[in-house]
Amino acid sequence: METTPVQTKPNGPVAANFVATGIACLVFGIFVVLNEFGGSIGDFLKFDANFGLGSGVGGLSGKVILAVIAYLISWGALYYVWRGKEVDFRRVLAASLILVGLGFLLTFPPVFLIFA
Repeated sequence: METTPVQTKPNGPVAANFVATGIACLVFGIFVVLNEFGGSIGDFLKFDANFGLGSGVGGLSGKVILAVIAYLISWGALYYVWRGKEVDFRRVLAASLILVGLGFLLTFPPVFLIFA
């Protein structure tokens, strides 16, 4: 009896998505901290007042929009580099979880108020 080999697709595009998600979370956390500095950074992040996006949300609109832009740029770049390649998924997953954890940590008031 002959068994047919299972063909798998390269995991590069999936890995790019995982890392890009981690980068976006970290960017969001960084902008939460930067917003606490106030001044021109806090005013810039109010995309509802500056650009009419996300009416009534305040600084959250800018943080989310910039995090989405960071996701799209990093995903596009990593996808281009890793398409058709098999990457070490354990390292990718570990890096992604670290990036998400750091971004999540930066959104907690006891942490971001240190920088205020």
